[in-house]
Amino acid sequence: MDKNKTLNRLAELVGIEPVYWDIFGHCNETSEETQRLMMAAMDLSVETQDAAARYVQIFEEQMWRRWVQPITVVRRGRPLGVPLSLPAEVTLRPVRWSLAAEDGSVLSGRHLPGTLPESGTRTIDGTTIVRLSMVLPETVPDGYHTLTLEEGTTSVIGTVVVAPVTSYLPSWLLAHERRWGVACHLYALRSAGDWGIGDFSTLATLSEALAGTGTACIGVNPLHALFPHNPRHCSPYSPSSRLFLNPLYIDVTAVPELAGCERARKRVEKTKFQKQLERARTAAFVDYPAVAELKDEVLEILHACFESKHPAEHKADARREAFERFCAEGGEALYRFALYQALVDANDGKTWRDWPVAFQTPDSPEVRAFAQEKAHANRIAYHLYLQWEADRQLEAAARRCADTGLAVGLYRDLAVGVDPAGADVWSHRETFAAAHVGAPPDQFNAKGQDWGSPPFNPLRLKESGYADFIAVLRANMRHAGALRIDHVMALMHLFWIPPGGDPSTGAYMGYPFDDLLGIVALESHRHGCMVIGEDLGTVPPAFRDRMTAEGILSYRVLMFERWPEENLFKRPGAYPPLALATASTHDLPTVAGHWQGSDVTLKQRLDLVSADQPAEALEESRDADRWFLRAALIDQGLVGEDFPIDAALNQEQLETLVLAVHRYLAKSTSHFMLVNLDDLLLETTQLNLPGTVDEYPNWRRKLAQGVDALGKNAYLRTSAAAIDADRQAPPTPV
Repeated sequence: MDKNKTLNRLAELVGIEPVYWDIFGHCNETSEETQRLMMAAMDLSVETQDAAARYVQIFEEQMWRRWVQPITVVRRGRPLGVPLSLPAEVTLRPVRWSLAAEDGSVLSGRHLPGTLPESGTRTIDGTTIVRLSMVLPETVPDGYHTLTLEEGTTSVIGTVVVAPVTSYLPSWLLAHERRWGVACHLYALRSAGDWGIGDFSTLATLSEALAGTGTACIGVNPLHALFPHNPRHCSPYSPSSRLFLNPLYIDVTAVPELAGCERARKRVEKTKFQKQLERARTAAFVDYPAVAELKDEVLEILHACFESKHPAEHKADARREAFERFCAEGGEALYRFALYQALVDANDGKTWRDWPVAFQTPDSPEVRAFAQEKAHANRIAYHLYLQWEADRQLEAAARRCADTGLAVGLYRDLAVGVDPAGADVWSHRETFAAAHVGAPPDQFNAKGQDWGSPPFNPLRLKESGYADFIAVLRANMRHAGALRIDHVMALMHLFWIPPGGDPSTGAYMGYPFDDLLGIVALESHRHGCMVIGEDLGTVPPAFRDRMTAEGILSYRVLMFERWPEENLFKRPGAYPPLALATASTHDLPTVAGHWQGSDVTLKQRLDLVSADQPAEALEESRDADRWFLRAALIDQGLVGEDFPIDAALNQEQLETLVLAVHRYLAKSTSHFMLVNLDDLLLETTQLNLPGTVDEYPNWRRKLAQGVDALGKNAYLRTSAAAIDADRQAPPTPV
């Protein structure tokens, strides 16, 4: 095999795609240099032809040398066939198998492998190996099971995942009902007693304010743990960990220890503290450093009060029992997260890449010694306490949603990746590749995007039995009735940017799509959690077809739902049924802001216009957007033909526009719909302006109105009633 063929074969074996088509219709070939760099990011050194050839041999033979793979995912609705690779002489002798199911039951039997269906043979080191399929009984329950094969003195073990046909879909959706919900960013919520940021109690209050409106869910931004020592690193889509919660969302006044902790109450009552609290509360933007300082100051005292009880009291203390149960259930992953946070504390807020080398791996003797020191053990316990209380309050908010009649409850959001300097990478570095995730060039980003997040290494992911992927799903389906998976195409492939490169040097890395979809289906059923896949951008048509077959809802944004040739908005009846329809996203302007061109003006002010998209072109494009949107609303009888086309609208016209846009979506054939609370409150500034860091206060802008007053907001309630009526009526035909 010549040099190029060897490298291409290795690329094929590890999942590097040879070409990709961008949104402009251009075919981009993956260069040899990119192949090598991506392999290096997976810890595969292929500087020589011999090295590449050795890896080809290893990967080609690996699937044949194992009697059973480390993990096999099978689906209901088809034979539960587990592939086996057995030496030919073994196929002539009975092999005993047993399947230890999660529920404790055991199925077992004997097979003469030679009688099983055969799909191929290969000779390795003089031994002929036969590929067979062993079909499990249909009585095997869904779940993660351990398969053992025994023949003579040989015993091998593998995990078998039996997953449902599709992901979970609620009964109302299966009955073809159409529901809607309200989406918000938790940090942006205001309430009378907040500490400068929305919290889990505010979320519960919001559910009460929306009671009786027909709302089925409350959607929130990712609640992932961020960087407490660097509060300005506040993007919920670039977290430290996707496994744990952001403790800034804890409502300090709802922590049970506060009632009995005089020292904490006195600290809060101090004049200086109250002045700081008032400044944080009344600020138009979230002051993350101030909020973090205020909350940490009191939470540390509350933790000390929690720990100060006499050991004899602990034994009879329900709170202590609940805490210890939470820690036990969280296991090593939770402990490592708390340990990481304690190490950050001890290193003056620096993240792991700036620590001494001995502390950059969680299993080192130095890290173990650190954790055993009393002061550090107390900091670890403090961070465990924060996670426990955050989880308790999130659960309480979810329960309040259910109590107020929200059929879906909480709709959570899962970011596509994590920050490379965060807890997840430190804790599980072997699972991640040394590359960045991004996106190829498109109509919005001519140079492509580098999101900075390290991707899962697909080779390590499968070898680990998908443990980290499963953990991420479980953490984010917890207390949720729906989960949005950001950039859901990551289940099939991700655009990798090699170390030191930029998007122009990137290529797609394939992932075990079928296996990951099966695991999503299993976990969604276990949690009673419907799944929405954010499928914006460059998406192959076949991918969306597969999503539909899997029971995963597509994510359709009004501004992008147009016919490509005419640029006309698709009519409500043209929306796919198994989809979530929404007017905008956190990266786009609000409905009012889009009509007014607030984002265009902002980009001009911040000098973010480029030669590719000059200011005049942006303004002309927005003028056209208004014309097409107005035409679509007139077509559906939602505004009159005399509705103004001008960017500047008076208050009544603005209210008419925003309601008309949402009624347009409410009439759609999509089973689910989200209305952004920002839009119902007629906000004009967007939460995040892509391409900016310090130029714009991303992820900080608060809502102008507090949730306590929403019950009396006449426009909100009138809009909700109209949206709900349209959702209850038959959908508008095409």
